[in-house]
Amino acid sequence: MAEEMFRDRRLEQTHRKEWMEPAFQAPYFQGPGPDTEPRESLLMEYASTLSRHRRLIAEWAFASALLLLLLGIGTLPLYRARTSLEIQGLNSDFMNMRNVAPTGENTAGAADMNIQTQIKLLQSETLSLGTIERLQAEPHPQFVDRDDLLSRAGRLVHPRFGTPIAYTDLVEDAAKRVKVKPLGMTRLVEVTCDSWNADFSARFCNTLVREFEYQDHETRTAEARKTGEWLTTQVAELKEKTEESQRRLEAATGGNGLILSQQNTTVGEDRLRQLQGELVKAQADRMEKEAESNVARGASVDTLPNVLDNPGYRAYQAKLADLHGRIAELVPPLTEDNPKVIHLRAQTREAEAGLEASTHISTGRQGNEFAAARHREDLLQFAYRTQESNVSSDLQKGSRVNLLRREVESEQQLYQTLLQRAKEAGFATALQASTVRVVDRAARPLLAFSPNRVITAIVGLALGSLAGIGFAFFKDRNSRVFRVPGDVQRYLHVDELGVIPTADRSRNIPGGAGRKANALSVTNGDAETLGTPGTALTLTRWNEEFSLAAEAYRNATFSILLSDSSKRARAYVVSSPSAGEGKTTVTSNLGVALSKSKLRVVLIDGDLRRPSLHNAFGVRNDFGLRNILRGEVALETIPVSRFTKQTSLPNLSIIPSGTGTEDIVELLHSSFVGGLLARLSRDFDVILIDTPPMLHMADARIFAGQTDGAILILRAGVTTRDQAAAARDLFDHDRVRLVGTILNDFDPTREGLTGYYESYYQYRRQAEASETASVGS
Repeated sequence: MAEEMFRDRRLEQTHRKEWMEPAFQAPYFQGPGPDTEPRESLLMEYASTLSRHRRLIAEWAFASALLLLLLGIGTLPLYRARTSLEIQGLNSDFMNMRNVAPTGENTAGAADMNIQTQIKLLQSETLSLGTIERLQAEPHPQFVDRDDLLSRAGRLVHPRFGTPIAYTDLVEDAAKRVKVKPLGMTRLVEVTCDSWNADFSARFCNTLVREFEYQDHETRTAEARKTGEWLTTQVAELKEKTEESQRRLEAATGGNGLILSQQNTTVGEDRLRQLQGELVKAQADRMEKEAESNVARGASVDTLPNVLDNPGYRAYQAKLADLHGRIAELVPPLTEDNPKVIHLRAQTREAEAGLEASTHISTGRQGNEFAAARHREDLLQFAYRTQESNVSSDLQKGSRVNLLRREVESEQQLYQTLLQRAKEAGFATALQASTVRVVDRAARPLLAFSPNRVITAIVGLALGSLAGIGFAFFKDRNSRVFRVPGDVQRYLHVDELGVIPTADRSRNIPGGAGRKANALSVTNGDAETLGTPGTALTLTRWNEEFSLAAEAYRNATFSILLSDSSKRARAYVVSSPSAGEGKTTVTSNLGVALSKSKLRVVLIDGDLRRPSLHNAFGVRNDFGLRNILRGEVALETIPVSRFTKQTSLPNLSIIPSGTGTEDIVELLHSSFVGGLLARLSRDFDVILIDTPPMLHMADARIFAGQTDGAILILRAGVTTRDQAAAARDLFDHDRVRLVGTILNDFDPTREGLTGYYESYYQYRRQAEASETASVGS
């Protein structure tokens, strides 16, 4: 009789599968076309990804900031001292110093343009070497303690912790870090000195300024001294020559002074006297030009008066300074390959070429002036001698006397002129003033400007966040797991029967702190006849009026019931693609939910390899499915209560796995499987069979071939699309109806959907508030 019923049931299932076969072959299972794919907002998808991986991004950001801070523990801090200077121009008209100082400033405009030159001098290697020598000559320690965090912390343990810095290394490093920049449109410049030691940074800055003042004063004094010494030598020589001429004149006149007072009124003599005056002036001019030319040979070209007076030189100098400033503003951030930088470099080379040409012109002009003065002197000398020979015949007796007299007068006049210049040069040497005035001396900095740990932490957080965001998007794009409700229908095109929240969702419910939504087992109270309750599985709080998990299971059971509207008994296989996806827990709670709907429900523990259903309900596993499939009971004659175990719920019974060691595949292919299902269908409304994961074991497929369909349990964040698709394809291949899927262990906060259950929480709060108000009234 049982075999006939089994054949009738199989025939009915075959007709049902043939009727449903076109549905399995329809495009519904092949996936929709590209136009039917749901389109989500790209920004919303990005926001969801960031919210879902916010903890990962925060961990990356914190780790990056911590790493940068740890790397900077041993980094030496840099202290920056500042001093400001005023670059002043010299008053070349003071005591007529322009005539004896060939390197002095001539105009105020040249002094302003000289600021750029002074800035270059402050950055020169000569000044740097002079500062280093001065610092090393002063009393100093041989070594300086390191001032980084690691060394300071180590010295708390041991006074000599770490390797100290040699004083020479400290000086050389500070010399490399000197920076000079102008302060706006003023004559002020700022000098910054960076050092590993706070006191030394200020000391180096002040020493650098003192050395600059000393070198500037020495250079100008040396130039003036050279001019004075040369003029003094010329005065001494001219004095001797004048005295010799005076002696010759006295010898020629025989000591009679009256002859010297005689006047010659002839035209030739007047002409000769005029030539003599011009010759004296030419000789004085030639000597002055010769003095300037001799001094110019040892002086810098860009400090010569003729060079500085040249308008073209000043124009090129100003243009070159402007071009250097513009290049400094562009490089960095721009590189030398940038068109703007290349264009400015080309203009700089043109300006330098023009400056050099102007310098050559000015220096050549000075040489030409000296040559012209000497040539003029030669011409006047020649004219003087010619005129002298012309009038010699008329002045046979008085010519020699007059000639000697004029020679004495010219030499005395030249002597007085050179003597005046020599005195002025002496004053210029003694009164040389510095062109630099210290506005603010460098003071000891209180804090190091590098490394800036706040900036380092911010940079670390930014870099870590970017890396974390990148990794989050990479992980998200390469993750093929089901995460949120709707993914199953989107990727598998299979109905989603329900969504079960994660076990600790009630912790986020107001007033539910400290309680676990899935922490109460259902027992029947007979401690002596039960096993250990709740040792492996836990059941939902079905006795509470508000339970998020219970509502989720009720929705799932309602979807299952709607999938088949017939009034007959229905048998379903519950399985999952892989282990650890919560199929047994879902099966247990589905059974409870169905029993709460006044349906007679029986749960069969078809997982003979790893049975656990009896633990969920606290029943003994001394008799069960193994015993039935071995034929130990007569299914058609004995009451159903003999091979099922009643739970504490009136409408819920279970058949545990039973005992035995037989081969499982042989038991599942037994004819007693069909007989058991036929027998149970007469006494129960719903039969749920808990089976092992189906991808690697055939148990679920064997059971499903003799039931009304299969229910696939997928775990959010664990089950991949490929696993679910493989399970679906296996059921499709076996012509088994896949009733739908249930997404288990869904946590909205993990997926960035913090407000997913907000409407439920709000409804509960309102209900509790209404209940409290009614009790109070």
